[in-house]
Amino acid sequence: MTPVAVVTGAAQGIGRAVCELLFETGWSVVGIDQVASATVPWETRVADVADSTALADALADLPRIDGLVNNAAVQHAAGLLETTPQEWDAVLAVNLRAPFVAVREAASRLATVGGAVVNISSVHALATSANVAPYAASKGGLVAFTRAAALELAGQGVRVNCVAPGAVDTAALRLGFARHVTGDPERVLRERTPQRRLGAPKEIAEAVSFLLDGERSSFITGETIVVDGGVMARLSTE
Repeated sequence: MTPVAVVTGAAQGIGRAVCELLFETGWSVVGIDQVASATVPWETRVADVADSTALADALADLPRIDGLVNNAAVQHAAGLLETTPQEWDAVLAVNLRAPFVAVREAASRLATVGGAVVNISSVHALATSANVAPYAASKGGLVAFTRAAALELAGQGVRVNCVAPGAVDTAALRLGFARHVTGDPERVLRERTPQRRLGAPKEIAEAVSFLLDGERSSFITGETIVVDGGVMARLSTE
């Protein structure tokens, strides 16, 4: 039977690349996003994952779920002292609470087929920058949640892993460039990356595909794979 994958944040960037690759490799894909996707060959559903009820409803009628990819994310760029509690909560609702809700709702169906979850975190979970505290906290929490969920669901045959991308060439990354008023942030990122380039969304999708595959990654759970062109391998003092 054709395996079914659910991908949140599916309309663009990494989420879109994950949908494309999984569909190309024989998965039945259900993409969830708060905006309708352009014409695509997989099923799409509109839901705001920050709304726990809407997210649960978007998953409720799926009889089978073999893979769950929690990719949807938002970022709030402001100083810690300028960030309001409401802005903090809005980031964590999408980046951290939604994966919890999705895993909770999908767990029994994942267990039925020995499925897998892949959470999309960030290198900001491991080392971060100024002015992105809610994002860094949410992505660090997602790594910890991955470990906790992996332990709790292992007995049900469900694997839970995480991918932490570095600088990937997406609209979200370029929106961040637009906030810089001086210099060339893309050039700086390239120069500070050992591979001297930005990542491609498909390169993250390949890592996701590997972790969803119950044959290729059958003995991997609770892990975070960093896909960043070598950035995290370098001492910051170098």
